[in-house]
Amino acid sequence: MGDVIGDINTKRGRVLGMEPEGKFQVIKAQVPQSEMMRYTIDLKAMTQGRGTFTTKFIGYEEVPGRISESLVAQLKAQQG
Repeated sequence: MGDVIGDINTKRGRVLGMEPEGKFQVIKAQVPQSEMMRYTIDLKAMTQGRGTFTTKFIGYEEVPGRISESLVAQLKAQQG
């Protein structure tokens, strides 16, 4: 559980809580969609193949300044 929560935090995620569901623990979190592209691989590695996750679109939020600057620089480099 600690590894999964720590990984969510490194992906700019916010852990909203944990709930028991039968013999499992469910972690509820909000994580930017761009950070979830490889999450299946990461989660399977952390949980010895036992972890699963589901996603649901919640809404939009402003991109942090440092990431925005990086994206703008990449776009400018691609354009010329």
